[in-house]
Amino acid sequence: MATPLHARRSALVLVVILAAVALGSATAAAAGLEDYRWERRPLLVFAPTDTDPRLADTMSRIAAARCDFVARDMVLGRAVTEGTSMLDGRVIGAEEAQRLADRFGIGGNDFAVVLIGKDGGEKFRVTDVPDLRTIYAVIDGMPMRSREMTAEPSGC
Repeated sequence: MATPLHARRSALVLVVILAAVALGSATAAAAGLEDYRWERRPLLVFAPTDTDPRLADTMSRIAAARCDFVARDMVLGRAVTEGTSMLDGRVIGAEEAQRLADRFGIGGNDFAVVLIGKDGGEKFRVTDVPDLRTIYAVIDGMPMRSREMTAEPSGC
């Protein structure tokens, strides 16, 4: 028969293990898009390689319209099957890039651009080099963006 001290130790060990698992899950979730919820609008670009010409074209279009991109509280993610993946300027591992691709149903050889709203939901998807004016129009039509434009007009 277990003593009260033994039962308390067992319960404490169980609590520590459960806390470690919970913190580990929270850390894994924080490494993804959850960090941007209600703050930023991720634009995720998926490509087979980091040398894909569609990726290069998309990146150059974003660079050329950087002010409009930033004014809409956007953050850029680049998830590639082969090469370097990035999210908001930081390198992410292949596992994290694969989790993003799996989450949005993107195959390893597919090219896609996915806009995520501040609420965390998918708002727009295209499977070719995007016309940023279309993406900006989708964002500008969102109720939250309308309030943002009223409160802080863009300086672009």
